[in-house]
Amino acid sequence: MPDQTAASVHRAHAARAVGEAFLSSSNARVGAVIARGDRVIATGFKGEQEGFHAEEIALNKAMELGADLKGATLYTTLEPCANSRTKRIPCAELIASAGIGEVHIGGYDPNPQVYRIGWRHLRDQGIKLRDFPEDLRRRAHEAGQDFTKVFTEGSGMSSGAKFDFTQNGGLFTISVDSAEGSPSWGTRWSNCGATAIYMNGGRPGVVAHARYAEHFDEIDDPDALDYGGHSPKLDIGAIGVMRSNHGHVLCKVKAIEPTADYGGAGHVSVTIEWEIRLREPLGAGAPDETTARAPYRQLNGQ
Repeated sequence: MPDQTAASVHRAHAARAVGEAFLSSSNARVGAVIARGDRVIATGFKGEQEGFHAEEIALNKAMELGADLKGATLYTTLEPCANSRTKRIPCAELIASAGIGEVHIGGYDPNPQVYRIGWRHLRDQGIKLRDFPEDLRRRAHEAGQDFTKVFTEGSGMSSGAKFDFTQNGGLFTISVDSAEGSPSWGTRWSNCGATAIYMNGGRPGVVAHARYAEHFDEIDDPDALDYGGHSPKLDIGAIGVMRSNHGHVLCKVKAIEPTADYGGAGHVSVTIEWEIRLREPLGAGAPDETTARAPYRQLNGQ
C-alpha cells in the first residue's frame, strides 16, 4: 500500500475510533476500531457493553466473528490499560494475546498511576505503536475530557486532588465551581525532591509559603505572608498560598511520589488539599495580584 494511501486509511480508522468514543455515555469516553488494511473488522466504545473497555469490546466482537487478528491494527482514543487493580485482564495484555501487530493511540492516560504504562507494555510485546494525527488527538481529548480533566483541574471551595506534576506543564487549575468564568487559580508544581515540591508563581507577588502552619485555620490574613519569591519549596505537610484579584487558594501538600532521580518507583504524583478564600474589595476596583492589597472581607465564613 503506497504511503499516502496508508496514511489516509489510518486516518479514516482513527477518525472512526473518535466517532465511536462520542457514542459513549460514560464519563471516560473511549472508542476503538480493529482493522486490516481498509477493512474494518470490529468496533467498540466504553459503555456499549457494561463492565468492558472499548478495546475489549472490539476484540470480543472480532473473536465472535471468528476473525484472525494476527497482524491486524487497533485504533484507540486512549492508551490501553495495563495495570488493572481488578480481576480483569488489562486491555494491553488482551491486545498482545490476540496477535494485534500495530496500535494507534489518540492520547495517553493522565492518571499518574497509568500514564504510558499501556504504551510500554505494548512496546515490550513487539507491537508497533503510532499516534493519531494532531487534529484527531484533539478530538479524542475532547471526547474524554470529562475523565481527563480530573487530573488537570478541580473545583470546590475546599477539596483535594492527586495528579502527575510532570505532565501538563505542572499546571493544576483550581476553581470555585465548574461554571464558566468561575474564579480560578492556575497552580503550577515542579520537581524538588523526594519529600518536597516547588509551588510556582512565575514571578514574585503571586505565591507564598505559610511557614510552620499545619492547618488552614491557622492562617488569618493570607496577604500578611511574604510573597517576595516566585517558587517556594513546600515539604510534605506544608501549606502554600496563591493569590489573585479573586482572593486566595491555600494548598497543603499531603503526599509526593517523586521522580526516579529522587528515588521514585515510576509513578509520579503530588496529592494536595485546598481551601479557597474569596475576597470582596472595599472601595473602587479589585487589587492587582502584583500590587499592594486593598482591605477585603473573607467570604469563607471566617
